[in-house]
Amino acid sequence: MKSKKRLSLYIHIPFCVQKCRYCDFFSAAASAQEKHQYTELLCREIRSWGRMLREKYSVYTIFIGGGTPTCLSAEQLQKIGAAIRESFDCDALTEFTTEANPGTVMPEHLTVWQQMGINRISLGLQSAQNRELQMLGRIHSYEEFLTTYQMIRQSGMDQINIDVMAVIPEQTLESYQDTLEKIVSLNPEHISSYSLIIEPGTVFGDWEKNGTLKHVDEDVDRQMYEWTGKYLQHMGYQRYEISNYCRDGMECRHNCVYWSGGEYLGLGVNASSYLTGYRFHVPVSQKTYRSYVDRICVLAEKESEGLKKAVQEMDELEFIDQRAQMEEFMFLGLRMMAGVSEQEFYQRFGISMMEVYGDIIKKYQNMDLLCRRDTGRVALTEKGIDVSNSILSDFLLN
Repeated sequence: MKSKKRLSLYIHIPFCVQKCRYCDFFSAAASAQEKHQYTELLCREIRSWGRMLREKYSVYTIFIGGGTPTCLSAEQLQKIGAAIRESFDCDALTEFTTEANPGTVMPEHLTVWQQMGINRISLGLQSAQNRELQMLGRIHSYEEFLTTYQMIRQSGMDQINIDVMAVIPEQTLESYQDTLEKIVSLNPEHISSYSLIIEPGTVFGDWEKNGTLKHVDEDVDRQMYEWTGKYLQHMGYQRYEISNYCRDGMECRHNCVYWSGGEYLGLGVNASSYLTGYRFHVPVSQKTYRSYVDRICVLAEKESEGLKKAVQEMDELEFIDQRAQMEEFMFLGLRMMAGVSEQEFYQRFGISMMEVYGDIIKKYQNMDLLCRRDTGRVALTEKGIDVSNSILSDFLLN
């Protein structure tokens, strides 16, 4: 019997208690009725895709994100989990993550997570400084985060990620260092440290536009970045991707699927997918789920015509041809410290990596920004990581 292909699922929950000042994701506060209606729609979508994919795909990872998944009740999350298990082949599931925000996790969530088979929690802290949390528009304090963290840990969860943010307006090097030191003292298995990006249409974006946003000095930004890598390595965390660090063997497998070009299905409003060679997602107005409802109706109509037809009916559909696949293989794969495999490149595309990218690779080798290892992998050097954005953009083919 032919083995099934791997598939990762992303489930988007678009609800928050309140919108953070930096957030440009599709999320908003919602009534109990809206949450109930969305849960029902999401379960319908899960079942439709499951009927089309179950025989060909086996689910490898699941990630529930948002928004704030813990804005849903335990009963609603349980219903979503049951729909996934009933609809998809989950026999090979290795990692099941949910995001959670401090202050929204209830004891009943812990019970339901165990029943759903969730084995990894990603906690959105961002800062251990209450003043910085207020600046970001977060709803919790550091003390509330600690209560949530200990509650999750005491429930038996042995894979916890903590998200941290650098270059928050008015943040200092000392306050960022204090945040990271406090987090490490909790001994989480995984730490993600991201620099704040100001996006248009957010509160911070508006403040930047009118000149009232107080940016962190570029030199301080640089010091934060360099100190993070050195400190976390010293404390036993391996850097396996530009912004992600973990204890040995605790990488986020779901995110590695994105970076390595694996197939994934996004479920819920505004969730992106890469499936059967196509990328697609449903654009949704902040005030209506109309296009999402339309998508579910299309799925129901096209199920009998098969997966290919259903995918081709999706909105904002883009076919990822071989050239685009090669680009993504390089500029996403090089984000990981392990780099990209020359052998895998040849197996995927039928042409050697050096034939396509040899001039670029040699250019950055000569600058000590890229290296070709004896293992047959091309990777960024320590110097290359520091200027990765400019290097990665060079792998876009003209």
